[in-house]
Amino acid sequence: MKKIAFLSIVFLAILGFSSCSEDEIDTYKGTDNIYFSPAVYALVNNGSLIDSTGFSFGFDNESVTEKTYYIPIRVQGTMSNVDREVKVAIDPTSSAVLGTHFSLPENIVMRAGSVIDTIAVKVKRTPDMKEHPFTLVLNLEANENFATNMQSKVTNVLTQKTLSFTRFKLTFDDMLTQPIGWYVPYLGVFTAKKLFLMCDLMSLDPSMFNQNRGLPGLGISDFSYYRDFMKRYLADQKASGNTIYEDDGTEMYFP
Repeated sequence: MKKIAFLSIVFLAILGFSSCSEDEIDTYKGTDNIYFSPAVYALVNNGSLIDSTGFSFGFDNESVTEKTYYIPIRVQGTMSNVDREVKVAIDPTSSAVLGTHFSLPENIVMRAGSVIDTIAVKVKRTPDMKEHPFTLVLNLEANENFATNMQSKVTNVLTQKTLSFTRFKLTFDDMLTQPIGWYVPYLGVFTAKKLFLMCDLMSLDPSMFNQNRGLPGLGISDFSYYRDFMKRYLADQKASGNTIYEDDGTEMYFP
C-alpha cells in the first residue's frame, strides 16, 4: 500500500514538473511588429525619445559630398534565423528627392538573428542645400513579415510632444551661420571662409565651435592664441603679395 502511495506521489510530481516546463517555454505568439526604436528607447547621445532629427553639412569640408545616417528600427516579437524584408515608404510630405538628395538601400531587412537593425539613408550634398533645408519622412508599413500595430502615439513628458512609432523625419541642409562658440571680440565677424581657413591652418575641428564657450579649446587663452596666430598669418601673406580676402571681396580681418 505504501509502495502504491509513493508511486502516486512520484507520478503527480512528474506531471507537475511537465506542466511547469510547458509554461516556462511558452513563447511569444503575437504578431511581430516593426517600429522606429528612438521613439521608445532613448538614444545614447542625447537621452531623449525622438521621432525626428537632423544634421548639417555646414561644418564639413567641401570634400565631404555625402553622409550616411542610420535610423534604428526594432522588432516587437520574435527573432528569426533568416533575413526579413522591412517595408518602408517615402511620405509624400518629404521635400527631399530620391536620387537627388538621398538614396535608400535596394533591400531593407531585419537581419537574421537580430531584433534591432538600421535603415541606412545616404544623403548627398547638393548646392540647393545651402539655400534651405530638406526633409525626408519615412513610414514603416505592414508586409508578410511584420505588422505595424504600434501605431498609437506616446507623449514625451519633457517636451509634451507626441511621438510616432512608425514615422520618422530626417532634416538636412548645408547652411552655416555663426556657431555658438564663436567669440567675436577675439575672432571678429564670423564668416565660413575664416572658420575653415583657421581650422585648416591649425588642424582644428570646425564642429568644436558649435559648442558653448568655456569648453576645451574654447577658453579665453585659446581664442587669444587663435587670433594671434591668424593675425601673423594674414600679415605674412599680405607682405608676400598674397592678401587674403573674404568671399565678398573685403580683406580678412581679426581684431
